[in-house]
Amino acid sequence: MKRFLIGPHGLLLFRSYLFLAAGLVIVATVLDFGFDYLQSTQTSEEEAWLASTFDLIEMELAAVAESERDLRARELGESIGLGVQVLRADDVHAAADSQFAIPTLVDAEGNISHLRDAPTLNATIRLGPVAQQRDSLVVRLLPPLFYLSIFLVVGLWLRPFFKDINLISSGADRFAADYREPLSTAKSTTKLTGLASNLDDMSARLSGLIQSQKELIAALSHEMRTPLARIRFALAVMDNDGGDDLGERIQALNEDVQEIDDLIATMLNYARLDHPDLQMNWQHVPITPWLTETHDKVQASNEVTIRTNVASTSARMDPRLMSLALSNLLVNACHYANREVRCTVGEKIGSYEICVEDDGEGIPESERETIFKAFTRIDDSRNRDTGGFGLGLAIVARIAALHGGDVSVRESRELGGACFILTWPRRVD
Repeated sequence: MKRFLIGPHGLLLFRSYLFLAAGLVIVATVLDFGFDYLQSTQTSEEEAWLASTFDLIEMELAAVAESERDLRARELGESIGLGVQVLRADDVHAAADSQFAIPTLVDAEGNISHLRDAPTLNATIRLGPVAQQRDSLVVRLLPPLFYLSIFLVVGLWLRPFFKDINLISSGADRFAADYREPLSTAKSTTKLTGLASNLDDMSARLSGLIQSQKELIAALSHEMRTPLARIRFALAVMDNDGGDDLGERIQALNEDVQEIDDLIATMLNYARLDHPDLQMNWQHVPITPWLTETHDKVQASNEVTIRTNVASTSARMDPRLMSLALSNLLVNACHYANREVRCTVGEKIGSYEICVEDDGEGIPESERETIFKAFTRIDDSRNRDTGGFGLGLAIVARIAALHGGDVSVRESRELGGACFILTWPRRVD
């Protein structure tokens, strides 16, 4: 069964449905009161007719002798089609506080008789009995059927809107998961075709734009590496033939070329992580050798002391991607640390955790949300000594998301600098 009331759009339509249904119920209730008022008016007219009939019967009976009243009453009853009976006053006992102008009697079979005192006759006139009209089953079911029809009509009216919202919402979910699959819902909608058509066009343009940008970045990265390789080869030749001063300049050029190469490699890593065809290689990885390997690679190129602590034997993850995330966290910490960086890998209830702390100046609270966005750095300089390219932490955030977790930063309680915490849930095979 399809879900019709999921999400904000479903809630909006559900509120609209309740509003329309409640409005129709209120209108129906007002109409019921109107019908009751008309029925009460009709009842008053019926009582007026009965009063006139009783007056005429009383006049007719008063005109004959008392011994002939019963016979005359039967004759009158035959002429008007209702039974007419004269009852002695002693035979009738009415409640003094009766709320009816013309009291009625109902026998065991449900027939109704109307009574009225006749002072001129010193008796009570009985008119009836009249067979009580019983409502049929259809008549008794009319009110609930009417209210049920209100909800049915409103539901049928809103059903196409629910269907269209579901189509558009499911298409949007697919597009969010894979930008290469634009929305294609306009042909399947009935009421929201215009909206669906606009969203289809917008998603198609976005898909083409994203794809072209990724292709451009990939092509640019690969094309830049070819001339960089030739420059490196030429610099190597010049370094062998030149003097000391030339060698220093060539070394500076080599460092610049290496920075460009590192930027290209980082951009390619970030682009690959954002590709929908990326396949996760889940493994149960022993923590100690995995952490030692990553630690040694980062420690070899940094003077800051990196201390590690293992509080878990193994973790389920993609070891290649998680090594890249840990390396970026350690390199970032080494850039801003004074003397020490501490890395702890452990687990909590239902999740794994990597904590990287440093004894640097820390990160302002106002910057703690934005530093995980691509090409975002706290300082505006591009000096190699003060930071990277603004992609390292964005890569960490993306890898955490691929593992179903997240990354955050706070102040380190022990070292006083920044404390990055990467967590991801424990998965069961």
